[in-house]
Amino acid sequence: MADATAGQAARPEDAKIGVPGAAALVAGSMIGSGVYLLPATMGAIGSISILGWIVATLAALAIAGVFVWLSAEVAGAEGLPGYVQAGLGRFFATQTAVLFWTSCWAGTVAIALAAAGAAGFLVPALAEPTARLATTVGILWAAVGLCWLGPRAVARTEGFTLGVGLLPVILAATVGWVFFRSDVFLASWNPTGLSLDKAVGASALNAFWAFLGMECAAAAAGVVRNPTRNVPRATILGVLGAAALYIAATSAIMGILPAEVLATSDAPFGDAARAALGAALGAAIAACTFLRTGGCVTGWTLVVAETSRGAADQGVFPRVFRTRPGERSSAANLLTAGGLTTAFALATASPNLAEQFSTIINAVSLLSIYTYVLAALSLVRLAARFTPGRRAAALANAAAAVAFSALLISGAKPIELALSLAPLPLAALLYLRLRRRDP
Repeated sequence: MADATAGQAARPEDAKIGVPGAAALVAGSMIGSGVYLLPATMGAIGSISILGWIVATLAALAIAGVFVWLSAEVAGAEGLPGYVQAGLGRFFATQTAVLFWTSCWAGTVAIALAAAGAAGFLVPALAEPTARLATTVGILWAAVGLCWLGPRAVARTEGFTLGVGLLPVILAATVGWVFFRSDVFLASWNPTGLSLDKAVGASALNAFWAFLGMECAAAAAGVVRNPTRNVPRATILGVLGAAALYIAATSAIMGILPAEVLATSDAPFGDAARAALGAALGAAIAACTFLRTGGCVTGWTLVVAETSRGAADQGVFPRVFRTRPGERSSAANLLTAGGLTTAFALATASPNLAEQFSTIINAVSLLSIYTYVLAALSLVRLAARFTPGRRAAALANAAAAVAFSALLISGAKPIELALSLAPLPLAALLYLRLRRRDP
């Protein structure tokens, strides 16, 4: 088995990013397509879905806490597979690597779809299914090209597009409240008459998609300077900041647009701006959405490449993905990321963007949740060597993460559960192959 720190040792120190870059990667990967499109996804549920946002935030904080413990205790590990392997062994590390890697590249397609949808809002000709598919593929490969330049180029792209992309979210979370109407919000509370547990469960799983990315600094620890210190800071800061914006902005939009309008919107922030302040501002908001989702695709493409590279360096992925000494970016990992996302975009192409997006994000959220449960169980095993006080705190954190994960999973549809479980047998086959090669 390769040494877990091989990737970090081989990477030039001046190619790594510090606290600002890591924070931009974490926050940037969260504040992407989720916050822009989820108000529309939740429109059919109603404004009761605000309760789902709160549950998803609590779940994200509990899971983020697990990563804080693990990043401090397993300082030499690169990302999720290393954290899981430290407590549960190589089999579950391989499962984690495959599940997380799959969730990353599949989720990247959903984000690229959101960017293509924003482009179609600005240029109606691009909203036609074939043109939208071509736009999606072009965005995916543009992200590969930026990642090829190295992690600093990705961090700069994230930083720039995060600043631009925050504009519509901040406007909705602040100025949007000027146009907020309580009667609209209350009339849209529960239009389909769902029970409280079903409404909260479904909306919490949808909302959790917006928090995927909280572990990006951990997954890409090989490109972060002093990850033991910087990964926890970036993770917690990203979750808290994103949650505040999500809840404020979504609440404001639900008081501007009725639930039935939100449910059919391809660009809820743009539609809300158009309803409140006119078509010109709606177009400006759509442009910001396009830039932010495009930047988010770049960040996730780097995470896809770094996840496969880190897993290969630890011996839980094929050797072809391992780090080459002195390389700034990995051709094998980036080209694989581009090829898989392109194939998935083609395979899932649909005339209805909203349905395609919803199916992908819920399956991806479940894949990520499975890896978070494994990380929490790894922490339980590792906590045996903690002092009594630290052990109790770590176990409580792990228990909360598992409980919230179970709650989120309970809100999934059968088809989403089936799609999310599909990679598990493939991960088991990969483990058997690696075990025969490297007993």
